[in-house]
Amino acid sequence: MRKIAIFADVLEENFDGVSVTLHKILQAIPEDQFNVLVITSHPPRDINSFRHKIHLTPYLNLPFQKGYRLGLPNGKKLQGVLDQFSPDLIHFTSPSLFGKFAIKYARKNDLPVMNIYHTHYPVYLKYYIGRLGDYLIGSIVKKMLMWYYKNSDLTLTPTRTIKKDLIKLSVPAGKLKVWGRALKIENFSPAFRDESLFDLVIPHENKKILFVSRLIKEKEMKTLYKVYKKLRKADQTITMIITGDGPKRDWLENKMPKAVFTGKKVGPELSKIYASCDLFFFPSESETFGNVIIEAMASGLPIVAANAGGPSELIKNNKTGFLIKPRKIKKFSDQIIGVLRNDSLREQISGDALNFVKSRTIENLHTQLWGIYNNLIYKHQAAKTNQLIVRQIPKLSTSVDNSEISTPAVCK
Repeated sequence: MRKIAIFADVLEENFDGVSVTLHKILQAIPEDQFNVLVITSHPPRDINSFRHKIHLTPYLNLPFQKGYRLGLPNGKKLQGVLDQFSPDLIHFTSPSLFGKFAIKYARKNDLPVMNIYHTHYPVYLKYYIGRLGDYLIGSIVKKMLMWYYKNSDLTLTPTRTIKKDLIKLSVPAGKLKVWGRALKIENFSPAFRDESLFDLVIPHENKKILFVSRLIKEKEMKTLYKVYKKLRKADQTITMIITGDGPKRDWLENKMPKAVFTGKKVGPELSKIYASCDLFFFPSESETFGNVIIEAMASGLPIVAANAGGPSELIKNNKTGFLIKPRKIKKFSDQIIGVLRNDSLREQISGDALNFVKSRTIENLHTQLWGIYNNLIYKHQAAKTNQLIVRQIPKLSTSVDNSEISTPAVCK
């Protein structure tokens, strides 16, 4: 049985896209093939029912990211826990202190180390240090971030677009492999539509535009607000439905008084909200993949999204949705209004998107991942064996004593 140590910065259920993907993996990983130890500072809410071993570490709360924690690897104690577990593979989720510890432990103990690329941090820089800051020190910060991926044996990117971005940032192509995302198709469906779901808060005949995400600035909250404002001027029978929570919620509620804020929703409640709206709008340009895109597709919604990151690869423009250059407020608004006023176009786009997403089964993706785990372990162990064999072969002398060479007799 293979042993895998996973460094997870966030393990709370449905906390963000990273935790959603990780929970899907941990719930599906076959226990007859893999023994898993998870190192985290942000555990599941019900840690007692978690099916894998967990080691908890200290942490610091991040002041600029409410709810997020900076895990602090507790040195010798964590090293002792890992030594006792004796992993065959190290897997980390973020370029954090956990990621640094994971890489160093793997190198010290001659183990393969890999990660799944969840967050496109190079794009996040402009939201936290500004465009001027990105221009002045962005290259230094990006170089520091890329250290994690250059020193991993394998990084799994969610799309070809992200893979190309990392290659441009000098990560070797041979260390990158595309591994996508998927969903359990039965969890999202147009069949969950409830025509009266929002009747208590908005007129029944209003068209509903849905946005689902954590409400943080890197999800383009300013663009969301500006498009809302533009749509309110154009057609007051259009209502924005905002599902999610985060530090920018108060700001948005103040700026968007006619929008409906549902808060964070999961499970059947979320599925019903998706299916009961008329269009999905997603202006974020920082997505590595965009789980919400395939959730919206599976729910039968046409999508208008920023032509950037993961969504630019998931959406086939004018076929399974509409892609607009980021932050182009008028173009976003015009496209939304155009789709909402054209029922036949909306039905066509929704149908094509639904057919596309049905081909992305989570079972197939997980089978691929188990194969990736096994292959990485096998290749590393085979390389170690070959190195051991080479060391044991005695070196042939490069010098020859001519006196010991006899001249063969010549037959006459």
